[in-house]
Parts: sequence; C-alpha cells; structure tokens
Amino acid sequence: MSDQDFLSELLGIARLRVTGTEFINAEQIKLIVESIDEAGICPECRQVSIQVHGQCEEQLIRDLAYGERRCYLSYRARRFRCETCDKTFVERVVWKRAEVSYTLRYENYIYQRTRKEPVSQVAEAEGLSEEAVQAIFEHKAKKRLRHGGTRKSG
Repeated sequence: MSDQDFLSELLGIARLRVTGTEFINAEQIKLIVESIDEAGICPECRQVSIQVHGQCEEQLIRDLAYGERRCYLSYRARRFRCETCDKTFVERVVWKRAEVSYTLRYENYIYQRTRKEPVSQVAEAEGLSEEAVQAIFEHKAKKRLRHGGTRKSG
C-alpha cells in the first residue's frame, strides 16, 4: 500500500484521495486531497458531465485533528462543462457543505461539543472565532429541529 493510499484510508472520507502532505507548523498539518469522482451533476439540467473544464482556487477546509495537530484539507474543486446545456459548474461533494470551510464531520464534532460546553470554550480550544462556532451550532440545531430531533437531557 502506498503512503497516499494509507493516508486516504486513514482520512476515511469516501470518494477522496490524499495526494500529498505538508506540515504547516508544530500544531497543524495540511493534507492535499482530490475527488476521485469521475463526473459531476449539472445543477441546471441534472445531467451527468465528465468534461472537466478546469479547477477552482485552493480551499483550506478544516477537518478533525490528527493526534494533537489541527488538520486542514487542501482541496481544489473541479469545474465541469455540461454537454447538454453548455453551462459550467463547480462539483459538489458529499463531505462538506457549499460555501463553508469545514468538513461535515468537523461541523458535527463542533456541534456535539457546543451541546456540552460554552461556545467561548469550544472556540478557544479549536482556534475558531466565537461567531464561527455559534454559526455551526445554529446551523446544526436548525437542521436537527427540521428533522424532528430533540435534545436529550442528561
């Protein structure tokens, strides 16, 4: 098994491959990742496209820590051209929400912590702003309410 295959398996995000690593500093690591999906779905006409048109700028996406190091995924989303409607679009991935710089599992982790700890404490421990932590909490809480979830006492 290659180092990249090992790291991809260790990362554990389906449809994502680690292609490189970089130590940012003593507390942070960056994993360079790419999607292994061969196609995208056009948001305009819902047709599958395999025609890659280019790549977007690098995004640094916060993920769960690796040991004691904060982990960031360096990801460049691909742009596809739809053969049906001739529009270009950015691929959507199942492991993060559009317009945010966190993986879904990291958002879930932050939400679970904020259910038990003050927002300010979570923000300080994670190196995030209180506003960012509050926004994650509110998004997850609203989603939970829409789906009929209740908060367990205890």
